[in-house]
Amino acid sequence: NTIRIPEQLLAFQQYKNKLAAVVGGREQAERLVNQGVFLFAVGSDDFANNYYTRPFSARASQYTVGEFVDLLISELSNYLLRLYELGARRTLVTGASQFGCLPAQLATRGSTAGGECDPELVNAASLFNSELNRLVQQLNGRLGLVFVAAANSVTLYTAFRSNPEAYGFTETRVACCGQGPYNGLGQCTPASNLCPNRDEYVFWDPTNPTTGLWGSLPKPS
Repeated sequence: NTIRIPEQLLAFQQYKNKLAAVVGGREQAERLVNQGVFLFAVGSDDFANNYYTRPFSARASQYTVGEFVDLLISELSNYLLRLYELGARRTLVTGASQFGCLPAQLATRGSTAGGECDPELVNAASLFNSELNRLVQQLNGRLGLVFVAAANSVTLYTAFRSNPEAYGFTETRVACCGQGPYNGLGQCTPASNLCPNRDEYVFWDPTNPTTGLWGSLPKPS
């Protein structure tokens, strides 16, 4: 039931039409949209829940990692240009996170038995983020303005993992709520293991961070 990005862009166009009726016309609506801030969070799920799906991935049988990265970047470029056509002038694109370090990956991938991030997945995130940064530079140069900015979520997570105490965390590998190794299997349910203090954990469940992690992110100036 995922709403694909083309459908989301169509919904945004419909929203603009409704906005114009509320604020007094298309010109006023366009001005409001131009002043907005847009967020694209992309990359991680495309790999973790698509390319690296176990036990079989159709994408992995079609593409090498590098080819899949090229496919994602090409699609993303088209979507960002379409968003620009719809009036977006300030867009933040978050790159792939360290999804190779998620409790879900630590629990299911044999190479992470010692609690270390999976090197294959870490490399995929690095390849994607490198190409994403290149795309951002190309779009900014092409459009003559600061259109998109790429947020380096890998660097942020590496800081949390290497020095968790500095951010108030004590646990960076095990999820607060889950089951199995690292609490990385299944979903958070009433039958799951539950940590005593979620504020000390980076991950809430096998794939999602806690509000404590979001609260410790740098605030915009």
